[in-house]
Amino acid sequence: MTLIFKIIGVFCFLWLIYVLWQVWELRHFNRTHYQICSDKLKENHTWVVLADLHLWRYGRHNERLIQAIREEAPESILVPGDLIVHTKPERFYVAEELMEQLTEIAPVYFSNGNHESRLENPEHVNYLPYQRLKTRMAELGVHILNNEREIMQTEGDEIVMLGLELPLSYYKKGVHTPLAPGELSRCLGEPDATRYQILLAHTPKYVPEYFTWGADLCLSGHYHGGLVCIPGIGSVISPQFELFPKHSFGRFDEGTQTALVSRGMGTHTFHIRIFNRSELLVVTAKPGKKK
Repeated sequence: MTLIFKIIGVFCFLWLIYVLWQVWELRHFNRTHYQICSDKLKENHTWVVLADLHLWRYGRHNERLIQAIREEAPESILVPGDLIVHTKPERFYVAEELMEQLTEIAPVYFSNGNHESRLENPEHVNYLPYQRLKTRMAELGVHILNNEREIMQTEGDEIVMLGLELPLSYYKKGVHTPLAPGELSRCLGEPDATRYQILLAHTPKYVPEYFTWGADLCLSGHYHGGLVCIPGIGSVISPQFELFPKHSFGRFDEGTQTALVSRGMGTHTFHIRIFNRSELLVVTAKPGKKK
């Protein structure tokens, strides 16, 4: 009996350590800095990428997140989807409050993730709360780009900002769904080869196709870094139940093109992050050939 109590005691102690570790991990985030070069650019740029916040907050009113973004002094703030959780309309005020603060720092460009896309269906029970949130975001000056593009005009560059919203069929769990021929051109139109193009594309599953279409810089999230990472191996599983997904986080280059995949800033449903802390991406872009 004494041995059993000892085993139970050790188990409880280890469980307590794990819980405390997870509480710490879920309340902190890293800043990951990337530098890219392109001969399409004539001046330096700094962008902050905020993916998969899922109504998460870092400090009261997201004060720690806002402070970190202010310190980076970004030219623009880029949000490639999943700002919300589609089942939590009572907490949409967190997203609204955040956007109020972000638009005071720099222009904000946003495109839907799969959580927002679900709420574009008028038959969804939370359709109206999300439409009200979008209306408020537009009033604040947020550039909402769902299969749309805008030109970011700077002193020396005209940068094409695009937001991709794929049909929800591409997010089915446990199913590999190849992109239909011409899907990206149908959603985005034809690429602009003369200007630098940034593509906000929520899922990184189709990074090779984004490159083939013509994006110079792809910014994604969705996989949350795989939730659980094994040191030396990488992510274990994606939200679509893909084992060891290839493009779960980090940098991916092909010729002059780059894809940056964020581990995301929040979680939902399963609040787990093992060796996989949330991250805010800071991208510095400079003129010149890619090294």
